[in-house]
Amino acid sequence: MSTVPGTSQIEETGVIICGGGPTGTALSVLLGHLNIPNIVLEREKDITTDPRGIALDEDGIRILQSIGIYERVYTEIGTCMEKFNFVTGDGTDSRKKPLLSMKYKTTEGGTGHVGFICHKQPAMEKAIRDQIQTTPSCNLITEATVTGVSEDQNYAYVDYVDAKGSTHRIKAPFLVGADGKTGYVRKMYLEPKGIVMAKSEIESRTSYEETWVALNWQITLPDEKSHPDFPLWRLGYTPQEVYDLFFPRDFRFLCNPERPSVCGRFGPPADRLWRFEFVVQKDEDGQRMAQFEETSKIIYPYITHPGSRYGLAHPVRFPEDCIKTLRSRPFSFVARSCNKWALGRVILAGDAAHVFPPFGGQGIASGFRDASALAWRLAFLYRTPKADFEKVLTAWYTERKQQLDRSLAATVRNGEYVTESDPFKVFVREWYMWAVQLIPAYRKEIELGARAEGMTRYQHKEGMPFIPEMEGGLLLPQVYAYDFKTQKVCFTDDLIFGPQKTGLFQLLILPDGLDDFNRLTKGISDIDRVSKNLLRSNEATILIQSTNASTGSMTLPQQDVARLATGTEFAADPILCRNRPEPIGYDEHRLRREIRGRKYAIIRQDRFVFAACDTIVELKDAAGRLASSLSLAS
Repeated sequence: MSTVPGTSQIEETGVIICGGGPTGTALSVLLGHLNIPNIVLEREKDITTDPRGIALDEDGIRILQSIGIYERVYTEIGTCMEKFNFVTGDGTDSRKKPLLSMKYKTTEGGTGHVGFICHKQPAMEKAIRDQIQTTPSCNLITEATVTGVSEDQNYAYVDYVDAKGSTHRIKAPFLVGADGKTGYVRKMYLEPKGIVMAKSEIESRTSYEETWVALNWQITLPDEKSHPDFPLWRLGYTPQEVYDLFFPRDFRFLCNPERPSVCGRFGPPADRLWRFEFVVQKDEDGQRMAQFEETSKIIYPYITHPGSRYGLAHPVRFPEDCIKTLRSRPFSFVARSCNKWALGRVILAGDAAHVFPPFGGQGIASGFRDASALAWRLAFLYRTPKADFEKVLTAWYTERKQQLDRSLAATVRNGEYVTESDPFKVFVREWYMWAVQLIPAYRKEIELGARAEGMTRYQHKEGMPFIPEMEGGLLLPQVYAYDFKTQKVCFTDDLIFGPQKTGLFQLLILPDGLDDFNRLTKGISDIDRVSKNLLRSNEATILIQSTNASTGSMTLPQQDVARLATGTEFAADPILCRNRPEPIGYDEHRLRREIRGRKYAIIRQDRFVFAACDTIVELKDAAGRLASSLSLAS
């Protein structure tokens, strides 16, 4: 504890985080892994049971992995979203052959994960909060209402009222507002200082200022005992088959010009949760359209099949008493981001800094990316208080805005398909998409979706911590590895950034085989001094670029040593591949190929390449530029 004039006791920590949603809690855990003390202030007592976001892309899954909850992703949180099907026309047949499909069951995105999962947000938030509870540097305070923010030259201060009505003050070198688009930090503290939501170049080309209704159902399986008159039993259908008929596994974008909609399953399969979202027309009231009287008119035709489909005389509707409504409410959305994401010692992240339309599953994922890119920088600033924090933070959000624009562009494309209402444009689009998919290469590109653009690569601007001429700014692909020490298959991230490693940058060495193993590792101990201990040679990871390499009787060095693992080896692992698809389209050489065959790579904690080098001389040169790249005087 410490005190300042005019106040009572003030608690001090490393980082204050306002907001205990996905972004704030993820940031807390990532800081905790780097031994940075932090406190999360959350207004609500408990995690909301209302599932809001339901889609998370492979970057988001990778960050859940970095948080330490991969084993819970496919057992408690969700399941693979196998396809995004775009169904056109003004009918209500969601099983109609789609105009196009994006196949997200594959591992072709370069992260080692499937393209998307459909998750149950409360389960995901609980898993992250459980990590906070087991991480000594982290503290989550619920029922904490923020009442004031201030700062001086060295600290940011937060005043809050606890559940009992007592007032408290905390100080830290940095405050992160992750409290959403209407949260206190931006609305009450930064907006008066000129930080506002604004349109970027991409955002200015969108018209995403609409109201939709989001509805969640929980489905109970009917059976012959509970619904003896249901006609499909006579045709031999099982309860699970009936569920699959009326609530298809694939996610559907219903590009109906009269009423654009989106529907699909989410969460763990055993929960049988289903989401339906539809647009509210200009002359309609969102609250009224969320009532059962109106939602049933729109949604029930989709779960009513023509009898002719089954050789029956009458339509078949899924039993209404097997449907429980968990939520039905309107929501408005726009595409915006703040002109700055940091001012002084106060930072914005997640929805407090930017908001997304719902067509690309990028809301939570973008907040996770903010947290991943911010955590190591805050750790650096905490460990190195003399660094120019304003330059470091400006570089952070300048980088992130590049990736945000990429994510938004993919979201815009999805949204344009769903919401287009001009008959001529719809006609041209459908004929074009039909024709272009006759060309296998273009069809493959469409199936990959946003992944067709490859790994994210930042365009260098002043202050960004990477060396562009050395492949810096590339999001490092993740592949599978066989760890010689544990004799188990693992993700390469878990080797490179293992829990015993504390460096903010990690060295990855990529020998082709044992014959150049010694040559590449000779002399690396000097990088500790050259990098001012930002790199630590004893934490280096050695990944042999072969799937059949063996160390035999060789004495392993202190560093982690592994070889590439095949997709078949990964699929055989009962933990890594449990409840998820086997890796389809996996390329074990993706990492080496993306960095153009370089022998060394310096990797940032957010999985971006600082520099990739061919020789030890180049490596030492890159290591020597680490400090200056972080606005730290050499």
